[in-house]
Amino acid sequence: CHFFGQQAELQWEQEEGLSHASSAIFLDKGASVSTSTLASTSTGKPGEKNLDDEAELLMSLSFSSRIASQWQGISSFVTGGFVDRIKELVGGGKNSDSDASLESAKEVLFGLNKVAVILSAHFHKVMGVDTATKGSIVWTIDLDANAAWHKIVHGAASSRTSALGQGKHHPHSPEILVLSQLENQVEWKCVDGLKGDVVSQAVLDVPSAVVQVIPIHGHSHANGGCKQNAALVLEDDSVVFVPKSPKSGTIDDNVYSHVIDKETGVFRSMKVHANSVEVVGETIFDPKVEKIVNVAYPQRNEVVQSPFTILGDDSLLLKYLNPHLCVVVTEATVEYMENAEGGQSDLFKALESTQSEQAASKKKPVGATKPGEDAAVPKQATATPTLFVNLVDTVSGQVLHRVSHIHASLGAMAGTPTNVPVVISENWVVYAFTNAKSRRTEIGVLTLHEGMIDKHGITAFSTPEQQLSFSSLTGQSPIVLSKTFGLNYPVSAIGVTNTKGGISSKNILMATGLDGKIVKIDRRLLDPRRPYGEPKKSEKMEGLLQYAPLLPLSPMFVESYSNHIESASIIISTAANLESQTLVLALGGPDIFFSRFAPSKGFDSLPDSFNKLAIVMVVIGLYMVLRTLKKMTNNKFIKLFWS
Repeated sequence: CHFFGQQAELQWEQEEGLSHASSAIFLDKGASVSTSTLASTSTGKPGEKNLDDEAELLMSLSFSSRIASQWQGISSFVTGGFVDRIKELVGGGKNSDSDASLESAKEVLFGLNKVAVILSAHFHKVMGVDTATKGSIVWTIDLDANAAWHKIVHGAASSRTSALGQGKHHPHSPEILVLSQLENQVEWKCVDGLKGDVVSQAVLDVPSAVVQVIPIHGHSHANGGCKQNAALVLEDDSVVFVPKSPKSGTIDDNVYSHVIDKETGVFRSMKVHANSVEVVGETIFDPKVEKIVNVAYPQRNEVVQSPFTILGDDSLLLKYLNPHLCVVVTEATVEYMENAEGGQSDLFKALESTQSEQAASKKKPVGATKPGEDAAVPKQATATPTLFVNLVDTVSGQVLHRVSHIHASLGAMAGTPTNVPVVISENWVVYAFTNAKSRRTEIGVLTLHEGMIDKHGITAFSTPEQQLSFSSLTGQSPIVLSKTFGLNYPVSAIGVTNTKGGISSKNILMATGLDGKIVKIDRRLLDPRRPYGEPKKSEKMEGLLQYAPLLPLSPMFVESYSNHIESASIIISTAANLESQTLVLALGGPDIFFSRFAPSKGFDSLPDSFNKLAIVMVVIGLYMVLRTLKKMTNNKFIKLFWS
């Protein structure tokens, strides 16, 4: 185009799909190296097994192939910059190309280079963003614009958590499955998430709509399949597998799933079979009373370092670790609020009668009443709850715990959708909502526990009786501790840090919406066991602080620094190969923010300013001194013996 007679030049451009992100996942670049190495071992001879199948490949590994793989690793280590680094230390010179290659190799080795696969359902696109090159778009795939919904599938049905830090940080495979729901059809694409190559794709006819997607580990993609599979639960309770292959039609007997209908408020849990589902339990949230506004699930592949918390008096507080936990947030409907204000709601009448009974049993102390005055405590108006947080077991379909809040802002009354962000980490549930009365954000915290073990309960001669296995069908309900905190900023999204072994301290990440900040809060500040009074000696030893209704937000807590990240609605994190490092991605609004930080500081890595040459010279000097002292000692003993 022309502007005042001059040729206009394009200054910059950006993908519009990044401004409307629906979901995102992280893929490790190190997975491509292992995958290509495994695939290169196949010779492609007739009659040879398909070595692209990981199970068959592991069975076919021989001693000679392992030796060859180790020799290849040593060769790549020596030729990949080790010699250049020694020359640099000795000669004192610097090579920018060598530094860049070594830095890139170090980031890949430490798991710091990731590819973020971002889905934009609004623009019908899926994109791969390289975090190592400041968010450059590696690949883009356009999806069918006529689809009712799109979904990214990666991993397995259950998130593998582990106690004592023994969980495996397994990136699974760089292949992902992209599903699109069409009319009586489901279109799927098997995509290499690191390069954007479409490995295979097809369109599958389905008799009814898809109501649930269950991710399943796949096998080989040699016959038009994919290493990532999925089981689709249809509206008629039938099950369809994608992609269709001889091995994809099988599923374990202990796979459970659930379906949530937000319109009718039905939460239905079911056991999945090869061709159908079996209903196990059902919970109904009456749509005339409450409406489902948000559903949250535990962090996938989160490692639980310890199944208990050591208290200040050396007793153990056992964590309630249920991988099938789900949080369903509901808000009161306009019809329910109108009936409650008129005193016609059944729930309101029950609350009012309960409060009347409690008030009747309470009396003022002697001397606090005037002559002739009734000693009973006067009746107070019953506040109507407007927000409900429900902890539901997705296997049994039972509501384990239910919390209600009063004065919470209702989106239905204002004509706007209600935003209640929730995050589940270990045995913690953290959520945020707006209090219409105090006009500030409140942070609700729930911690789930199984019980306690006294400090003398575990000895060399006695151990408490504990169940070695967990069952959602026969397990007991958790003991829930709760507390709320105030925050002077709006909260549009909540996340949590994730590390390789779960040893680093957990930080809760929050996006402050239009204020444009990404802040981190130490989880210890949100502990519901913070005492109201002066902490006792045992509580101080544990690190508990006195409860304060308002959370302090220091500028040191702002992880986004001076950047303005507007209206982020999604915060995800992933672990690196270093325990101290975590990678965080915030998106959902017009801005995307990626950062790497250490929740417990860099205790397992050396800073870039560390003088490596000095430590090498010190080690060499100490070695020479020890050799000299040893020689002098030997000569002294020889002279002593001869004398």
